[in-house]
Amino acid sequence: MPAEQVSAGHRISGTVELRAKGRQKLSPGEVRDTVVYFRPNSGSPRLQPGRHTVYTRNKAFDPPLLVVQKGSTVAFPNGDPILHNVYSNTPGQEFDFGFYGEGESKEYVFDRAGLVLVSCNVHHVMAANIMVLDTPYYTRPDASGRFELNNLPSGLGELVIWHPRGSAETQAVALPTSGELRQVLDINRPRLGVARR
Repeated sequence: MPAEQVSAGHRISGTVELRAKGRQKLSPGEVRDTVVYFRPNSGSPRLQPGRHTVYTRNKAFDPPLLVVQKGSTVAFPNGDPILHNVYSNTPGQEFDFGFYGEGESKEYVFDRAGLVLVSCNVHHVMAANIMVLDTPYYTRPDASGRFELNNLPSGLGELVIWHPRGSAETQAVALPTSGELRQVLDINRPRLGVARR
């Protein structure tokens, strides 16, 4: 059944908590980097690809995490007075823009769902995550970890909660549902784009 014919209006809400493992440290509000998304089992939700921008500024990507729908175009303008070489070795999403200078911009269409790691060949500490989703149902929590997904279709689906420094947690969900969800994510990797000491 097409997504347009499925009754919509359901909601999933809850809280995400991050737990540092090993020698990892958490920054205040880092839970905002979490991505929460829902994939319905039936029907194909209509995607709305957009145009987005990841800037290179002060030898860093801004933003370091971007969530887009499949088919979206992302521009990578160079705002630094030095050369950058933005590239990705992510399977199925490989690109290499070569060297380009201040005021120049390159762009790429992200046409496959999944996580794409973007780096700079010149400045190895530069890194960004681009999460390409095949669903329009996604959100990011606030600084306290609270999130809410609205206007979801009825039926079965998969809820995924992911943070760049941890592993994705996935669970089956039947909508409508009641109650609040609470998810703890273990943080076991260093933050991207930060030099290790």
